[in-house]
Formats: sequence, structure tokens, C-alpha cells
Amino acid sequence: MRCYIFTLDDCGRTLEAQEIDCNSAEEALQLGSAAVATDPIEVWCGPRRLARFEPEPPQERPLSRLHKRLVVAERRLREGDEHISHQERVIAQLKREGRDLALAFSILDTLIETQKAQWQERDLLIAEVAKRSG
Repeated sequence: MRCYIFTLDDCGRTLEAQEIDCNSAEEALQLGSAAVATDPIEVWCGPRRLARFEPEPPQERPLSRLHKRLVVAERRLREGDEHISHQERVIAQLKREGRDLALAFSILDTLIETQKAQWQERDLLIAEVAKRSG
């Protein structure tokens, strides 16, 4: 029995085609399922498609997810520092112009409180990474 194993890209186009001689459709399916690595596979016997096999998505380790969250927390801290610096410059400009500073100081207070929460979140993440790392 003449069978074919097609390796496909994400859009379903053929990347590679293998022609194989099999004793049965089951044998072709076994060969096809064994061929799945990073790309989808289709198994055909003659003009009939028997199956499509998808590669399993990679399992992300919990520690790497923690590291990603830590990277985000560090980025938020940098951005928070930039926002606070900008608001301080706004306050200085408003003061030079003799304008009311109440709203500007209120915004600065909110930014500082948010930054404190970001520091706490980052510290918790660092402790969790240390705990899981051993």
C-alpha cells in the first residue's frame, strides 16, 4: 500500500513529502505519529487522508514563568521611576509659572504609592524564585 507523510507549515503548505510502502493503514499512522516533532504531519493512503498529527506545545517550566513575571516587574519599576521623574519636572514647571500644584502633587502621590506596590510585588517574586531555585 502506497502512503504519504506530509510535513506542513503553520499555513498548511507542504514542507516535505515522504512516500512510503506500508502493509496497512495502521502502520502508516504509526509512522506518521512518530514523525511529529515541531511541525504538523498529515498521513495519506492514496487519495485519502487518514490523520493529521499536531506537535504538542512545549511545556513551560514554572520557574521560567516566574522569571518572565520578574522581568515584567522590573520593567514596571523602571517605567514607574520615569513617570515619577516626569511628574516632578511638571511640578517644577508649574511652580515656576506660579500655578496651583494640588492636582500635580496628588498625581505624584499616586505614582509613588503605585511604585511602592510594584516594589513589593517584585520582592515577592524574587523570594519565590529563590525558594524554587533551591
